[in-house]
Amino acid sequence: MNDEEQLLYKRLIELSNRAYQNNIYTFSDFLSLSQQEILYQAARDKSFAPVGYELFGGYENCERKMARFGSEASLGYTVDFPIKCIKIEPLAKKFAKEYTHRDYLGSLMSLGIDRKKFGDIFVDGMDAYLYADESTADYLIENFVSVGRNSVKCSFSELPESYKRASLKEATIQVASPRADAVIAKVYNLSRKDTLPYFTEKKVSVNGHIVENNDKVLSAGDSVSVRGHGKFNITAEGGLSRKGKLNLTVEIFGR
Repeated sequence: MNDEEQLLYKRLIELSNRAYQNNIYTFSDFLSLSQQEILYQAARDKSFAPVGYELFGGYENCERKMARFGSEASLGYTVDFPIKCIKIEPLAKKFAKEYTHRDYLGSLMSLGIDRKKFGDIFVDGMDAYLYADESTADYLIENFVSVGRNSVKCSFSELPESYKRASLKEATIQVASPRADAVIAKVYNLSRKDTLPYFTEKKVSVNGHIVENNDKVLSAGDSVSVRGHGKFNITAEGGLSRKGKLNLTVEIFGR
């Protein structure tokens, strides 16, 4: 691990011990997939306190998640994650321009907001939704006023159920092998060779864990995330096609 990763590793252990010693819940900042992998490593350290932890990013299919240290079993009570959802919408939609995930991210960073203080961003036409920790959310409500050339307003909201359904696409794919590189290539219309850098650059996770071996075998129930493309779940394995290929049913989440 590099110096930054080692600091995070120690910080996560410290949060677990604070929860244990003070009988309170403690929370991390939002963690990327690679940072969540550091959490899994820290949780196996002998100095990690026996309080348990849970990851949540606002709703179940978020990529960036906050860790909550402690559990009802270990502490005797429950506390919600300090996460709020913000709706960002243009003041004058008639004259507004549609912007991308990258545009919203850039505008937030230019406001001086640390990336670890907010989670996933969901763009829905002219509007966008974002998850942030409570203090950052309160600040954004007052101070986040523009994205590109659009003047915007922010309000507390929830990610609409209609958006969650619209962002989910079910498909049946056929693969010669259930290897991770083959399945990812089919889902995102890539060649198997094109998928290799995603593994070597630690951009692929399966069930929340970074996967560097492109020959990892996937099966029904696996949740796969590929940074830069999105996320999909394998919901069912079918039989073989006439050409001997395996049928897989997948749920693909839009971005």
